[in-house]
Amino acid sequence: MDLLRHLVFENPTTLLVALAIATVVCGTIWRRRGASGCRLAAVVCVAAGLLVGVLAYTVETDRERLVRTLDVMDRAVDAGRAEAFIACISPAYKSDSLDKDGLANLVRRGLEYVRASAEAPQLAIGDTDAVVTQTYRFRPAPGTPLTIEKQYERITWEGVFGPDADGKWRLRSARATHPREMLPQEAARLLPGRRP
Repeated sequence: MDLLRHLVFENPTTLLVALAIATVVCGTIWRRRGASGCRLAAVVCVAAGLLVGVLAYTVETDRERLVRTLDVMDRAVDAGRAEAFIACISPAYKSDSLDKDGLANLVRRGLEYVRASAEAPQLAIGDTDAVVTQTYRFRPAPGTPLTIEKQYERITWEGVFGPDADGKWRLRSARATHPREMLPQEAARLLPGRRP
């Protein structure tokens, strides 16, 4: 079922190319030999291709919603846009004693000092949530005197995401897994100034 969902809704190119080739082959056989079965097969392939195209365009899968959220988050930390990142945090966010408002404050403070670019994520999507593992490359924000310790230039984060009432997938919990295990509030202690 996952393969069918992927082929029809998320990446229909392979299926559409196969249907196009089948249409050309059946159409060619029909025109050369007059085989009415091939004519019917060509019409069915065209109709199936149109149906797949319409479905792929109109149906949005959980994976597509999650990838869209990750893209917004990645662009936000790269550009230092804290509010865009915070919009991707679920009201149900909980990580140890930290809730959404606490994480929002850490994000605002962090993006005063750092920017990050994200590597390709690893997604494990379940029925009700998804676990995303993604490595970020941190660098000082423009105009800040911050020096990032070499071991913290690349931090791998693991986040649990799930759909909120509006259907958007948002971050529900997060923790760093590399270079060492730490929660967001522990990572914020690496920044200068007052401690969270």
